[in-house]
Amino acid sequence: MISTPPRRAAGFALVLAAAALGLTGCGKDSGYQTQPYQPTEPTISQASVQELCGILDGQKGTWKALGPKVARVAFTGAMKLWTVNDTVANAAISFNRRIVDTVTIRTCPRVRDATVKVLDVPDLKAALGGF
Repeated sequence: MISTPPRRAAGFALVLAAAALGLTGCGKDSGYQTQPYQPTEPTISQASVQELCGILDGQKGTWKALGPKVARVAFTGAMKLWTVNDTVANAAISFNRRIVDTVTIRTCPRVRDATVKVLDVPDLKAALGGF
């Protein structure tokens, strides 16, 4: 089929229109993130921290009777159960394992210190196995 000038001109106009539409997307905001994503640390609620302090306080006698090695395993189990019920706490620990020390120092420092002593670790972060 032989192309006539009007068809050729229409095809050329279509190509120019497509190119013009494509260039209009080249403004300042491309829609793509240009800076690396900076995740924010999840915040554990005060009620959840109080629950954690209660768990630690209630278990420290049992953990003392078990001895430090077995107590650390039991501590990890208790932490897993706590974080199953509080997915924000789970996310916070995954983001920053020190958060357990931070929130317990702020909320229940004596309970935290007694737990650290029973577990025979420098801090609770060190006792978190499997997180």
